Formats: sequence, C-alpha cells, structure tokens
Amino acid sequence: MSLSMAAVFDHPVNATSKQELSSVLLQMTRHDVVTGDFKQTKSIKKLNRDFVSTGTFRISKTSGIVWKTQKPFPSELTVSDAGISERNVNGQVRVISSNDNPVFAQFSKTIQAVFSGNLSELETNFNIFCEKTSNGYTVGLVPREKAVQKVIANIVMDVSENLEKVVITDGEGSPVVYEFSNQKTSDKNSAEQPGAP
Repeated sequence: MSLSMAAVFDHPVNATSKQELSSVLLQMTRHDVVTGDFKQTKSIKKLNRDFVSTGTFRISKTSGIVWKTQKPFPSELTVSDAGISERNVNGQVRVISSNDNPVFAQFSKTIQAVFSGNLSELETNFNIFCEKTSNGYTVGLVPREKAVQKVIANIVMDVSENLEKVVITDGEGSPVVYEFSNQKTSDKNSAEQPGAP
C-alpha cells in the first residue's frame, strides 16, 4: 500500500466527511449495473512473490457481483446474497463457503455495500476513515470485530466517480490489490455481462 493511501488512517470519519462520503456513494450507485476490467495482484510476503490475475467484472444492485477471471486460468465467481459460487472452465459449478475464502468473501460483501450505497452497513462492520484527494476520496476501513481483524487488517479504497482501486491487507500483512478500469454503467439489469460476444 502506498504511503498516500496509508495516510487515510490519520483521518477518522467526522460529520462533514461522512456527509461527503455518503454523497460519493450515492453518486457511484446511481446506476443499476457497473461493468469493467479488473487486475488482481496478490502479494505473498512469506514467498516474496506477486500473483497477478486479470478479467472482467459485473456488479448489479439486485443480482450481486460476477468476477470472470481470464488469466492465468479462466473461471467465474458469482457473489450474491445467496453466497459465493464458482464455475470452472468445464462449466461445473461449486458453492464456496465464506470460510473457504474469508478474505474474498469479506471483500465482496464490502464491495456490495459500497455499490449499494449502504454506508450504515459499512459503519456496522468497520471503523471508517476518509480523506479528500485531488481527484476524489481515499476511504479506509478497519474491521470492528477482532475475529475479522485476524483475517483482514484493513481495506483502503480510491474512489472518484467510480471505484478505482481497492487494497486489502490480510491479518499477516500481505496485500491484495484490485485495480478497476474501462468501467461502464447501465440502468438495465439485463445488461450484457462483460466478456460476452
């Protein structure tokens, strides 16, 4: 995580920044569907290695999030209120318990809360920090529950008109970085999923 992103933890949310953050979330959630590309970089401190995967995503207010990983291995993850399911390259679907991948489950729940404009849900689960930047806001989230802190130390998001970047630091200090690009919005929930021909 860059020093500029880490500095957000010097700025606990207050009445003014809470109101600004609320309006930013409302701005981001004015559309039913957001699609785009993602790049995930997972740093494993113990191995001193970075693992990169890329693909497309679709976030819907009503049906949740679809992550289509294209490289290094094709797969599709769907995160909704019903849970997490994975479709492999052969089309087989497997339901994933949140316990199997707690970092990803918490990340997806948090992204859903952000894209639904649900500030109260974020406040319930996290201590919130917010700093205004030249092109938007940096938002820091620290889990309130000690048990969650063992899995996720903190989450930092760069937000402008869209969610640009998310850095999740796990309980061992290893970061996972999600970068979003080529974002498009739609007000029709039946919008084509990214990657469709």
